[in-house]
Parts: sequence; structure tokens; C-alpha cells
Amino acid sequence: MEPDRKQGRGPFERRGVWRLSRRAMLAAPLAARAAALATLAQPFGSIWGIREAAADLAAANSSATKSAATDYFADPTLNFQALFAFGVAGYGVSEFGEVATVLNRINARGADYDAFFDEFSAMGIAVRNNADASLAKRHRVSARAAFLRAAEYFSQALFVVLGTHDPSRELATYNVMQDSWHKAATLFSPPLERVAIPYEGASMPGYFLAADNSGRRRPTLILNNGSDAQNIDLYAFGGAAALERGYNALIFEGPGQGSMLFERDIPFRPDWEKVVTPVVDFLLTRSEVDPARIAIVGWSFCGESVARAAAFEHRLAAVCLDPGVVDYIRSWQLPSQITSLVERRDRQALDQLWTAHLKQASPQQRFTIAKRSEIFGQRDFLDLVKYMQLFNCSDLVGRITAPTLVMETELEQFYPGQSKEIYQLLKVPKTLVTFTAAEGAQYHDEPMAPQRRNEVLFDWLDETLGV
Repeated sequence: MEPDRKQGRGPFERRGVWRLSRRAMLAAPLAARAAALATLAQPFGSIWGIREAAADLAAANSSATKSAATDYFADPTLNFQALFAFGVAGYGVSEFGEVATVLNRINARGADYDAFFDEFSAMGIAVRNNADASLAKRHRVSARAAFLRAAEYFSQALFVVLGTHDPSRELATYNVMQDSWHKAATLFSPPLERVAIPYEGASMPGYFLAADNSGRRRPTLILNNGSDAQNIDLYAFGGAAALERGYNALIFEGPGQGSMLFERDIPFRPDWEKVVTPVVDFLLTRSEVDPARIAIVGWSFCGESVARAAAFEHRLAAVCLDPGVVDYIRSWQLPSQITSLVERRDRQALDQLWTAHLKQASPQQRFTIAKRSEIFGQRDFLDLVKYMQLFNCSDLVGRITAPTLVMETELEQFYPGQSKEIYQLLKVPKTLVTFTAAEGAQYHDEPMAPQRRNEVLFDWLDETLGV
């Protein structure tokens, strides 16, 4: 789409070139954002085309096949999110009937990003109202359960907001989601403690989940999120399971995550040891933490970040990578024409290529590129690619000193083969676990099987830490 010449330059245009800017992205209408972020569209492919190609590759190498039981939307992004919404029901973070009702309403409206945002938001509001009503009458358990589910539904809406007609709602949606999560956190016994982790003259926000009020030193698991899940998701993918097993856990938001991104505009950084070391320092100030039994799990994109951090931070007693990620930029599957121009830093040619293909992306591709780009905070395509290339730990994995569990899934959409690759690079006691379609645990991050995933994770932690 060309910018409106009557209105002057569009929000991404500068000297005739479309530029990436998170603030401009949020202010722009979908059509303008779509154009600005469509460079890698057909015929050059896109992130989503990669996801489909990766799934095909995984299917070709396994007996796993797609099932109608996992098909709720034609759009793979919306379908993937729906699987998470169902999967977390096992931890009380959603209700099957509520999610099924939302999905039916979305499909009735044509299953686009606005419908997905609106219907999950509406369910979040309804459940949040139930939570407020229960809390007003001092029904704390009911209120906590409803606040948890409301947080999840708002999290689902937050995920797709950049694809809607009004992306400027991103911060407001994050805030109502986070407020619901925080209200739930205060209703646990003991409460999930809101903490500030000292970080470069400021702090990173987090929650310390204590197993009980005894003050006894316990093994503690750092739950390190990836690029687009929220605190409520970390509760389902590790936090609740930790408490069930007598572990402490720490959920935190680092650069490029949660409030660090939405409120402070602090992007992801490749030197993740500068993030994890302050977290370990913080935990060592807590009397409830056994300093010899601090473990970490890197989820999704942070399978790379945590691997790098563990190469420098040797106070960790155990490391889990879910999945293993060696080289993030591979997930974009950039064609050689693009990579050659990037290597030559030929900004002018890249800008021309960018402009020439603005109109070729589908709404799904446009959203995916927008979503995957915003966490890095770079202004144009060349800078974005050069920055993403820094997220590569291949030369550092061999320096990890802690026993390491590597997880992979059949039909991995983003990082096919990288779990095995990182496993081969490790020089410590190591375990590789493959989750399969036969057990309902296929796809990136095991969206339908957090309980099975957590069973594997904590059984391995028990044995590794001597719990």
C-alpha cells in the first residue's frame, strides 16, 4: 500500500523508504502497517510460510499427521493460539467451555484478527466481572480462579492486537491482563510475591512463587519466557507444577518481554547473560532459595537466550531448553538475495527490494512479521536483520557447565532440527526428549500438553538436583 500523498508521508516512510518503528506501528492503521512489514512476502516467503514448511519437514520425518481435532481456524496463527487456550485448562488457567464458546463466536464472525481480539476480550471481561463479584463477597478461591482465566483470555487478545484495526490498544490490553494476573497472585497461599530484580540501575519486574511459608531452603526454578507469552502462561508452563512439587519458582519480565517492552520500550538483547546473572544474584539474597539448586528453563525463543546465558552463568545447577535454539535468524528463512544484500550492508538495494514487494503479503504474513519484529526495536530492515543475527549461541554452547535437558517436538514450526543440533554441541551430562503427536504434545512449545511437558521437566529436575 502506498502512503496517502494527500496526508503527507505515512508512519513508516522516510526519504521515500518505509521504516520500522514500534510506536509508528501502534499508531498506524492495519493497511499501513501491513505494507511496511510485508517485505518478506511472496515471492520471498515469510515467517508464516516458514512455519508451514517446517511442519511439512517434521511430518515427512515422523508418523505424525495433522488431525481435525487440532483444527479450529484456517489461519495457522489463530489456530496455534487456540491450542494454547485449550491446553492450559489443566492448570485452571482456562475453562474448556469458555474457550469453545469464544472459538465458535470467532468463527461465526469470519475468524479474523479483530474477531479473535474482540471475543477473547469479551470473555475476559465477563470472567473478570465474576472474579470481582466473588472477591467482593470474600470468596477468595473462586476469585483467584476467575482472575487467572481472565488473565489468560486477555493474553490471547494481546497476542493478536497488532493484526487488528486498532493496534494502539496493545498497552491497555497488556495492563488489564497484567492486573488480572496480579489480583490472582495476591489470592494464593502464600501469595505470589511481586518483586523488583535489580537491573542496570533500574529493575526487572517479577513474581517469586514460594512453595510454602516455612522459609525452608528449597530448589528454585527460573522460568524464562520467550518473545510473546505472558506471566499467566509461565504459571501454566512451570509455575503451578513447581508449587505442586515443593519447588520455588521465579517468573520475570526481561528486555523485550511484557512491561519491559510495552511500557518501557526496552527491546530484546542478545547478551542474555546480562539478564540472567542479575536474576541469580537476586535469588541468592532469598533465604528460601537453596543456592546449590537453582535451575532455569528457557522457553520458546529463549531456548537460545538461556543457552547463551548458561555459557557464562555457572551458578546454575540445571538448565532446560524448550526447545533448543542455536540460531534465531534461521526461523525467518531469508532468501539468498536478501542475505547477500545484508552481508554487503547495501541499504539502498534492500530498501528498493522492500518497497517493490510491499503489496504482496497476506494479512496473516503481515501480522506475523509485525509481531516478530516489534520485540527487537530496530528502525529498518537492514538493522533488524543484522540485530537478529546476533541471537546465535553456536560458539558458546560448549561452555555450559550444568546438566542440560533439551526438549523438541514433532511438527516444530519455528526451529526444526535445532534441538538436536544444540544437543550435539553440549559437552555436559545431557538429555534429549522428543514430544510426539501420539501423546498430543506436538508443535512448538507443546501447546496442548503443558502437564505432560511439566512431568518430564520436573522428573528430570528431581533426579538432577537430588530432590
